[in-house]
Amino acid sequence: MITFRQAEGFSLLLILFFASCQANNKAPYPTTIILSKEYSSKNCQKYFERIDSTLEFRFVNAYNLSSDSLEIELSLANGIILTGGADINPARYGADADTIKCGAIDNKRDSIEFRLLSHVKENSTPCLGFCRGLQIMNVFNGGSLHPHLPDTLSSIHRGLDGATTHSIQVIKHINSLNLEVGSTNDIISHHHQGINKLGADLDVWAVAPDGLSEGIRHSDTTTYPFYVGVQWHPERCSPGNEFDNSIGKSFINAIIFK
Repeated sequence: MITFRQAEGFSLLLILFFASCQANNKAPYPTTIILSKEYSSKNCQKYFERIDSTLEFRFVNAYNLSSDSLEIELSLANGIILTGGADINPARYGADADTIKCGAIDNKRDSIEFRLLSHVKENSTPCLGFCRGLQIMNVFNGGSLHPHLPDTLSSIHRGLDGATTHSIQVIKHINSLNLEVGSTNDIISHHHQGINKLGADLDVWAVAPDGLSEGIRHSDTTTYPFYVGVQWHPERCSPGNEFDNSIGKSFINAIIFK
């Protein structure tokens, strides 16, 4: 009879085996995507599987891993996605007093995502951020956030009952994205915070009607060949929304050609 400890050890050996194969470029599949946190709806998984059904995706929920397991999974990672979720602790950007304006705060998640972004920096791993994901990218690079947008800009970004829609416009061409300057999109929005001070070496490529930064990327495209954040939720878009789908396609291309 195989004991639990033996089974656990066997699973660890399998993970290490796949890591070794990937390091030697002998097994490019399955495509391992680490999610900072996934939810029961599994919107991210459905989004990418819909965009490219030819790839075998392996999604990993970093939030549920031990520190040791996370390091093993990072050695396998083809790409990292920072998903939406709770507010970032304002202490991360030197605004402790703004905590009173926040909703739920998840310090564990802040720490996990800082570790993921450190890995991205060290390994040039393609990284895509949705909503909170854009915000943590900005904070990681020394930027700050508006603690509550209705107090400073407008209330267009979150409806009374949750998600809402508004337009965004592309203001700068980004080589890694197939989006033209001046193009617009009606996006699914669900947040009450957003970028205030832009982080170091980040560029804004899309804005909302009230001027809020809605799309960012890292200007160092050598260290960060794909480092893109959007303040909205393309993973919740309708299947026919080519603007939102193109963001996912660009991320997949970055993974394939890394």
